[in-house]
Parts: sequence; C-alpha cells; structure tokens
Amino acid sequence: MEKAKMKMLAADNRLEELRNRSRLTQEEVSIITGYSIPAISRHENRTRSLSEEAIKKYASLYKVETHELFRLEQEEV
Repeated sequence: MEKAKMKMLAADNRLEELRNRSRLTQEEVSIITGYSIPAISRHENRTRSLSEEAIKKYASLYKVETHELFRLEQEEV
C-alpha cells in the first residue's frame, strides 16, 4: 500500500533576504544588533532558533512587522 503524502507548513525565515534588500553585510548587522557574525549566519540558515528579543531586533532593524520575518511554506512529507 502506498503511503499518503502529507503536507506540513514550515516556517522559513527571511532574514538573509531582508538583510540583502537593506544592503547590509553580516558585519554591519552584527554591529547594530550586538550578535556575533556566526550567530547571524546561524539565524539566517535556521540552525539556531530565534529568541523573542532577536525577532524584535531584526524586525526593528529591517523595518518590518515581526511576522514578516517568516514565510510559511508547504512541504510534502
């Protein structure tokens, strides 16, 4: 019997896209936010979760609402 494919919503952050749109480097974001460059890279690559404080900092920096930092995508499982 074939397994049914399920669709799940995955949250994908838009941090790198917003940083590039703002024409900022990770180094500049590091200076502004106080986060290390490796931490910013991990935030952008979703290998480190975002705290509520980080979400608010990034939203303020990129002048967007907090929910605009994320994109919901459907992925098949």
